[in-house]
Amino acid sequence: MVLKDKRGLNIIQIKCSKYIYYKHLVLICFSLLIFGQNQAVAQGGRYWDQNLNSEAALLSGNVVAGEGGIAAIYYNPATISQMTKNNLSLSANLFSLYMLKAENALGQNYPAERTQFNVYPRIITLTMNPKKKPDLTIELAFFTVTNEYLQFNKGFSITDDIIASNPGNEYYAGEYYLRSKFQNYYGGAGFGYKLSNSLAIGFSGMISYKDDQFYNLITADAFTMDPEQYLADSRFHIKYNEFDVRLVTKFGFHYKANRWSFGTNINLPTLKIFGNGTVVKQFEYSNIHKYDGIPLASGLFYGSRQKKVPSHFKDPLSIAAGANFYSPSGNSILLFTAEYFFGIKEYKYIEASDDPGEDGYHFAPVGAEEWLSFNAVHKPVFNAGIAFKQIVNEKLTISGGFRTDFKYTDPADEPGFMELNKRANYAINVYHLNSGFSRNFKRGAITMGMQFSYGQEKQQNQIVNLSDPVEYISSFIMPLTGQINDQVLARYFDVSLYLGFLFNFMKEQ
Repeated sequence: MVLKDKRGLNIIQIKCSKYIYYKHLVLICFSLLIFGQNQAVAQGGRYWDQNLNSEAALLSGNVVAGEGGIAAIYYNPATISQMTKNNLSLSANLFSLYMLKAENALGQNYPAERTQFNVYPRIITLTMNPKKKPDLTIELAFFTVTNEYLQFNKGFSITDDIIASNPGNEYYAGEYYLRSKFQNYYGGAGFGYKLSNSLAIGFSGMISYKDDQFYNLITADAFTMDPEQYLADSRFHIKYNEFDVRLVTKFGFHYKANRWSFGTNINLPTLKIFGNGTVVKQFEYSNIHKYDGIPLASGLFYGSRQKKVPSHFKDPLSIAAGANFYSPSGNSILLFTAEYFFGIKEYKYIEASDDPGEDGYHFAPVGAEEWLSFNAVHKPVFNAGIAFKQIVNEKLTISGGFRTDFKYTDPADEPGFMELNKRANYAINVYHLNSGFSRNFKRGAITMGMQFSYGQEKQQNQIVNLSDPVEYISSFIMPLTGQINDQVLARYFDVSLYLGFLFNFMKEQ
């Protein structure tokens, strides 16, 4: 039948009595909260998860006070002034093999895990030092800040008596699938200007393009084959494709005194230019017996789709500071960097409206704006690192570094009634350790090194419990799944190989 709630919204329910209508609302809202928080990769949940060119990567990104090379436009535009030659440069690839494992995430002794190999393109720059203004250096750059991809696909099956109203055992098949891809590209220009031999300032303005693609599907079926097939099922599905173009601005300062150099980089909050996407969300189940002694089975479908939904990939205000100490010979360098990221209050990451629009539809217990909008919150974060650089001779340099990489997201709090779409994940604090060497030649350099990254978080909530399925537990658990607990141990492990090739295409005059 078709019912209307107090706001007059249509609700599609199959074989569902008015008596249990509001219990369905609690079930759907809570389930969508739980299954909407599996976004294990989108934006990573950390700010310092990636380095830029290989030279800065070997120093673990601790280059705010200098030594960042062609990545100066990103780490501190004031240090662009240290490049005094006209060069067109290309820094090559980073190869990464990482493993993400969340023990018990899909059920008892049933982990969600993924081992994956990635190749990250790096950075191409053009630096210009005008002859008439030798204190000014201009840099044009295009580079990849983030290029992340994650895919989980797990299935589970047992034979057991799951449906009490159906005598005998049923076959059970549960399936969890997640695919997530997030890319972030920067392109723009910056300059560094020497006010004196000791002091330099800089500015960069870049366009950021972010693309977020997410697809999540959870299915659970209990059925018999002979003599006549019986089927009870439950399904959750969410998908969105979003992009956002924003303006990124940075101000930098650099000061040299004796054997010390100091740097500061101020990242202003990014400004949205344009961006939108498509979001789809559905939840349904059928032939589910909720109450003992009541033979009536119930079913339900809620679903909505909307195109041209505004998306907002906000970045906060942050202030980075660094200091480098140089030995008397200048061949040994100790580098320090720290950065504080201010928090961002809760905002709509996906901003749906009550009008489904062209090619859209809406069949849900609340308005489309509440049903499809996703919220995000960024907590304040402080990261720091240390590195060293040893110049063995004019051709060979050895480098290494360490940095923290703390999460800016937390798992969602205990949900309240009608609370939907909190953006959360298995947020993990990660620590990075780098080492390697570079060898210079006449018009460039070859860099080789490794990065080891590790982090873990205990007592995380399960995504879904497929290993202990029950037809119906309560209005807070998805039918044909088990009780959700907080026994998940999430681990992140990454070994990255830097094979950098920096080539200066312009000959020296």
